[in-house]
Amino acid sequence: MRRTAQTGTALAALMAIGLSVAPALAQGRLLLYPHPAEGEWMGIYLLGHKAGYSFTKVTEGREHGAPVVVAVEDTTLHAKLGGASVSRRVLEERSYEARPRGRLVRFHSVHQGDGGDETLDAVCDAKGVHAIRRRPGQPDEKLELPPTEDRVENADLEARVAFGKKTVAAKLFDSSELRDKDEEVEFAGEGELVAGGVATKVLRVRVREEQGKLAAEAALDPASGRVLRLEFGGALRAVPEPEAVAKKLDTVDLFALTRVAVDRPLPLGKVPETVRYRVTGLPEALRLAPERQSYRALPGGAVELTVRALLPSHAAKRPERAPAKYLESTASIESGAPAIAALSRRIVGEDRDALSAAQRISAWVFGHVHSAYGVSSDRATDVLRRREGDCTEHSLLFVALARAAGIPARLVHGLVYAQGSDGALGLYWHEWAEAWTGEWVALDPTFGQPIADATHLELGEGNETDAVALMGQLKISVLGEEP
Repeated sequence: MRRTAQTGTALAALMAIGLSVAPALAQGRLLLYPHPAEGEWMGIYLLGHKAGYSFTKVTEGREHGAPVVVAVEDTTLHAKLGGASVSRRVLEERSYEARPRGRLVRFHSVHQGDGGDETLDAVCDAKGVHAIRRRPGQPDEKLELPPTEDRVENADLEARVAFGKKTVAAKLFDSSELRDKDEEVEFAGEGELVAGGVATKVLRVRVREEQGKLAAEAALDPASGRVLRLEFGGALRAVPEPEAVAKKLDTVDLFALTRVAVDRPLPLGKVPETVRYRVTGLPEALRLAPERQSYRALPGGAVELTVRALLPSHAAKRPERAPAKYLESTASIESGAPAIAALSRRIVGEDRDALSAAQRISAWVFGHVHSAYGVSSDRATDVLRRREGDCTEHSLLFVALARAAGIPARLVHGLVYAQGSDGALGLYWHEWAEAWTGEWVALDPTFGQPIADATHLELGEGNETDAVALMGQLKISVLGEEP
């Protein structure tokens, strides 16, 4: 049995990290931080290869006769994925009341390319976020969302922390998930940044997004407020560049660039099966301990990771109790959508066994969603409509259908043993799913595995941004296998 790598997680994770740091705002009346009035262009590098660029700017203006602060962030990423050329652009423009603790009053976002095209326009007030979402070929959607706590100080949050020299926790409205998300920015001290043999004094901050265990680090110039460098792990770096230079991209093959080599072939699809790995470069914060994985420290900072693909030992009837978040319908999972609910009922029928029902759903997704690159969708209803995509689409639709059936389910990501588009076998970035059936059970609807095999190395749940920091950092060898 051979399977082809499905690393659609990589581009989505890169975009999710928030690749630029908004420039500081200088109003005199409101905030006193210096800032580059013309905005900032930055080139984005993944493992030393130019994969994208971003532009950020904060200005003062007037809307409907009232003074506002307008923050713009425009990020584009481009890569090759399984032979397909894949791009993703996100433009966001926020308008805030120009006063201390001023509310977010208007929001405009444009998503283009990988993940699907979408425009969101919203007006915000004390009663809520009143939005219209537009997608090609779909009727406009009017959305009434809870009020946002996003405030004008977030327009220059990193500069606020750098110059104020104190940690700040904030809530920012997320245009993809249609809700406020938590972000923490920590002052990391004064220091020096050496570039071209020249040392420059900088202010450092660390940015940690909701659910993220690892932080991005930004270095700001205390004189101009410019972002001189943004780094996330050893893999991702953004640096200031003129617009023309920032937009010159390399040909970045995500399969080849992010593949983790192993020293011998691994068993595919075997259950039960246990595989022991020697892993270096894995931060302790990402040494997850789900039921199928365990760790033992080795000399030299390495760790022995044991992955077990076991038959479930518990049986549960659906619907099963679990934390409410694993049954929620969200902006992307959409388990409450009529089309998702109807299909879930049709697949599961009268089967009350949670494991059996989950495996029915996984088998349906495997059999009805065509594996393809460059046709990604960020919403389960779009996956169902298009019936194609990579591992992110297969897993997203599975989780939506499982939750609609009353089965708690979640997205997980990490590495899987597979064959790349160049024919090379190795560990590739991948997404699959887990369902609660009396215990968490891993299933892979992309590869048609009713129980995910022991070549699935889990590194995170939900938010994939931490995976970006590990790209190019992990070294893995196989210590042994046990049937």
